Amino acid sequence: MYWNSSDYERMSKIVIDVYLDYGITSFPVDEKEICRKLGVKLLPYSDFPEIVKKVSDDAFYVPPTTDNPPIIFNNDLEKNEGRRRYSVFHELKHFVCGDTEETLYDENMADFFARYFMCPIPVLICRNVRDIATIMSDYNVGLDAAGNVLSNLKNRRMRYGNKIFEHEQPIVDLIERGGVT
Repeated sequence: MYWNSSDYERMSKIVIDVYLDYGITSFPVDEKEICRKLGVKLLPYSDFPEIVKKVSDDAFYVPPTTDNPPIIFNNDLEKNEGRRRYSVFHELKHFVCGDTEETLYDENMADFFARYFMCPIPVLICRNVRDIATIMSDYNVGLDAAGNVLSNLKNRRMRYGNKIFEHEQPIVDLIERGGVT
């Protein structure tokens, strides 16, 4: 389902803010390090085999309580590393945005958030990325997510060329300062 472009812009701004706040400058982004920096405990399914698979095949988020930090349980037994990573970033959106429900809207925004976090469009534009193989290898993204990223990138280029929007310039500047080429 497609939502209003302002919804996607809001998600991209949130991702960019996280990059800026935590000085993320390299790819592929390390989901474990991001969770650590954000204070989110990342726990593998293999430590809780009787409980977690009943909730989700991939990952799920447990909001913080007075006694526990926020937790993301993830399926560490999933063979596709790109899918495992994507699932963690999807759940991070729920934490970052304070989601309390799993609405269709929140789930779609979490999917976009995960793809944008792993492959920020302005970075792809600046690096002149144009193919799915580069997205998969350089950003450690699974085939499905890479296909969606490439589709978003192509649509963006068809509509705006290689323009970097004002709200995106800070992430481009950060990556350039970080020495990432």
